[in-house]
Amino acid sequence: MLFHVVLFGLFSTYVHADDCKLNNVLFNGNYDFFDLAHEFDKHTIYWPNVTAFDFTKKIGISGENNTWYAANEFEAGEHGGTHMDAPYHFYKPGKFVGELPLESLIVPLIIVDISSRVNGDPNFVLYKQHLDYMLNNNDGKPCMIIFKFGWSQFYTDRKKYLGVNERDGTLNFPGLSQEIAEWITTSYKNVVGVGVDVASLDPGSSTVFPVHQQLMAAGLFGMENVKLDTHVPEYGCTGIALPMKIAKGTGGPLRLVAICPKQTPTKF
Repeated sequence: MLFHVVLFGLFSTYVHADDCKLNNVLFNGNYDFFDLAHEFDKHTIYWPNVTAFDFTKKIGISGENNTWYAANEFEAGEHGGTHMDAPYHFYKPGKFVGELPLESLIVPLIIVDISSRVNGDPNFVLYKQHLDYMLNNNDGKPCMIIFKFGWSQFYTDRKKYLGVNERDGTLNFPGLSQEIAEWITTSYKNVVGVGVDVASLDPGSSTVFPVHQQLMAAGLFGMENVKLDTHVPEYGCTGIALPMKIAKGTGGPLRLVAICPKQTPTKF
């Protein structure tokens, strides 16, 4: 399989001086908006022994004249559902999630679809040999990369999604190799974040998490449980990755959005 990823970015298109307002560009009907985040509710995927999302208090009051007031309180671990890992998560001198600058969170997006290689295999680990090459032509500007393993299709089945072994509680799902992490941090210095549509950057069977350590020591953030159950163009999109701004957080819930130029269908 040949991956030839050339990144153009959303705002590389020339805009005439008389029509340079951002809203005129975004909402002219030429762009699609993709929500790449799973919902947070009682079904949200969390790592074993991590506090799952739960409404601890729910208020709903009907008042006079058909008025209504509602407010909820919730608790949840930082690392569950679609979420971001801050560098501090695996690198003590690294930034907290609340310290990540906006210029690193709104950047061109590359999606590397290796789902046909994975083919539903929970033991799959991505190595460079699986990618003939990857050309990131982004003029040295920041960008984020998300690897699509095809695992979002299993998100509603926690046991299958995590590959939970009932006997010993171990997990088993696809992930990145340390070789890929080293390749990104040494060859693609403009990459600011790496995401996956599985529960961890590292394979589920990992116990020492070398991918996390490699990426976060280099200052990159991670994105896990990305929702990729629909087709999103592999290049030409802008990613907007806005986590909950927890000042000293090691990570946090993430609303991830892709803005992509509309594509003309080539098959009917």
